[in-house]
Parts: sequence; C-alpha cells; structure tokens
Amino acid sequence: MTERNSLSVTGVRKSFGRDRILEDVNVAAGEAQLLVICGLPSTGKTTLARVICGLEQADAGQVHIADQDVTGLKPAARNIGYVPQSFALFPNMSVYKNIAYPLLRARQKKSDIVSQVRHMAEMLGIDSLLDKRVDQISGGQKQRVAIARGLVKKCALYVLDDPLVGLDFKLREQLALDLRLLQKQIGATFVYLTGDPLEPLMLGDNVAVLAGGRIQETAAAVDAYKSPQSDAMARVLGLPRANFVEAPITDARRRVACDLFTLEVVDPAALPRSADRIRMLIRPEHVGYGDPPPDAVHFSAEVRLIEDIGVDSVIHLQTAVGKLVACLPSARVRASDALRGTVRMWVRPARIRAYGIDSGRVMKCTFRASEQ
Repeated sequence: MTERNSLSVTGVRKSFGRDRILEDVNVAAGEAQLLVICGLPSTGKTTLARVICGLEQADAGQVHIADQDVTGLKPAARNIGYVPQSFALFPNMSVYKNIAYPLLRARQKKSDIVSQVRHMAEMLGIDSLLDKRVDQISGGQKQRVAIARGLVKKCALYVLDDPLVGLDFKLREQLALDLRLLQKQIGATFVYLTGDPLEPLMLGDNVAVLAGGRIQETAAAVDAYKSPQSDAMARVLGLPRANFVEAPITDARRRVACDLFTLEVVDPAALPRSADRIRMLIRPEHVGYGDPPPDAVHFSAEVRLIEDIGVDSVIHLQTAVGKLVACLPSARVRASDALRGTVRMWVRPARIRAYGIDSGRVMKCTFRASEQ
C-alpha cells in the first residue's frame, strides 16, 4: 500500500528580482509525520514555508496538500495552521483572544471556540494565562501563545517556521519536547523549518536539508546524523558542528594525503575516475586524545580553547589544515594536565566519510592508516 502524503512540493522555484532563492525544490511529508526541513541561515527556509502556506506565490512548481493541488489557492483556502518565526501576536489583546483569532475568522461556534482554546492552552501549559494581555507575559510564554494560535484550528497540515528561535537553550529544549508530544497527541502532520543543529534530531521523523535552493537529501532522523549521504546534511546536524578536511587523491588512486595524515584507500574502485580530491567528514566525537587504538592515525594540534559544557568538553584546535573541533568526556579532560599547548590527537580512518568536492555526495569508499 502506498503511503499517503499530507504535503507534496514539486519543482518549486522562487526568485526575488535577480536573486534565485528556491531552485527546483521537491519534498514530501507523510500523513501524521513530523518532517523537519533544516538549513544554514539564508537558505530559503522561510520563503519555502510561505510558498507552502500561500503567502508567497511560486514562480514555478506545485504544492499539493493531501490529494488537492493548492498551488493557486489563497492562504485561507489551504487549511494550513501556520506558526511564523516572529510571534506576530496582538499585544493589547488577551492571550485567549490571540489564540482564538483563527477560529473567530473561521466563524466557528462560540462554545466550540471556548473548548478548543482551553484544550490547546492546557496542552501547552498556558491555561492560567488566558485572561492576561500578551504584553504582560514573558517571551517564552508568548512563544507558547503563538504556537497555540497556529495549532488551535483543526487543519490538514501545520507549518512551523523556526518557532523556537531566539529562546534560551533550556526553554527551547522544553518547548521542543512539548511540541513533539503535542504532534503525537493530535496525530497531525507537521512541517517544521529550523536552522538549529539539534532540533531536527530531537523532533523529526524525517529530516530534509535545504541548501543551494534545493532539497539535497531527505532521510529518517535516525540515519541523518549517523550516515549522511550529502555533505549538506552533515554540515547542518549536530553540535559541535562537523569538521571537514579536503585532500588530494594520490598514488594511482590508492591514497589520500593532507597535511594532517595520509590514508590508504581500501577500495580505490569506489572513487569516481573524475575525482582528484575528496572532502573528508570527521565528527568532533571521533577525534581522540590519549590511548589511541591500533588503527588510528595521528596529527599535531595546538589547543586554543576548552569549553566544559558538562558531560562533554569541546576542544578547539588549530592544526596544519586550519581549525578543528574535538568533543571529549569532561571527566577525562578535567583529569588531564597535559591537554594544553601542542598535543597529539588521533582519529580512526574507518570512521571518516568521504564526499565529492563538486557533487557533495557520499563516496562509498573506506580508509585505513597508510603504511608509508
């Protein structure tokens, strides 16, 4: 049986003057799924959200919600709940009236409005604020009101455009959890757009990455971090951010060499014949210090900064190829007096992933320490 999509975006393009923002965007969200579309700043996430909602008209392409082509429909006819990046609340109105606004515009019965507003407020923990004016509540509470207003009306689809941006980490973490539980409780399809490196992993069933005006990859959230098929996905997910090192292919395609180390290519046939360089992904948690395994390769680095963030510590390194980041257990870092100045770090070649310089696509090759 074919899975029914709640949203399908096909071939969407959008320009503002000479600036092409979206270039042939194709993405779909399954029924009752939470799809996270992530990307670095200024990659067109808000533009895509507005095109889906009908607030911007695409230059080309189609938007389908369920089985209906809504490309030419006005926003009110699309039956989409929308939470914009800004609060966009009415400051001199009560929390209740702000949340009820979409229902009042839809001319629903007063009794239904009261029950729906109270139910949504209870789910988001703001039912005690309903009689307060918006200008009397905190930033985090305003964010919950904005989310409640976007979700209170029963819709085929909900689009949330970076709704937690600007909040402190603990509040963002709690609201992300609340949103995930809420989505499961109401059984709705959410499309959630964000530039945050952790929210896709916390929230998503599937994760899509928007870069260069296109969806470069869509994957299950459990696979998106573990085995990204594009360097675009690897760049946007995870904190600290991923390390990338470029290296030429040498010795009849049997080795790759950079100023850090030389690696032997286990399966040279997996390298495209046209490639003369690769881009290597080295996750911060795969950079080690002390007690190296037998298959590790080593490199020299200068410790510039250590950030103790609790369980782990982020080590900022200056190396022969530029800045790299390592992530080590804080207990080990605190116990070591030697992790300062110039140090010897290591990485296991089997954990390094290779990507094409031009394509950004993963190469199905593996590495081991070179015997040279």
